[in-house]
Amino acid sequence: MRLTLLFAFLSTALYAAAGAYPVTYEGGSLPLSHRKVTARFDDGAVVFVQHGQQLAVPVEDITAISCGSDVHRRMKLAKTEKDYIGVTWTSHNREAEALFKMNGREYRDFLKALEASTGKKAVDAHKVPVVVHYPTII
Repeated sequence: MRLTLLFAFLSTALYAAAGAYPVTYEGGSLPLSHRKVTARFDDGAVVFVQHGQQLAVPVEDITAISCGSDVHRRMKLAKTEKDYIGVTWTSHNREAEALFKMNGREYRDFLKALEASTGKKAVDAHKVPVVVHYPTII
């Protein structure tokens, strides 16, 4: 058990030291499957890599960053917490979005790097009312 925890800690530390963050793509505008993705910062862009496919989002195009956690309790004994980061950007005069899930350490490191590279402060999704825009049908 301790060896597994040590390996998980070291692999996360190596990813962060290399500037790569293991995240899970939960949905949005990117043409990726809902699986593990590696995110890194490279030449003024956030680059998402999955199975050899690379998608770059220039940091100057990022318009908003949101963050939040989802906590579940099982029979009041075990607690699981999932951390999420949402990224919104403009691409070809259209707004695009992506939602990523990650564990606590990667969440903090990736969020800090994202805020530093964009100059934008993340908004806590639990403290801001959600506005849904429905398309107008004519």
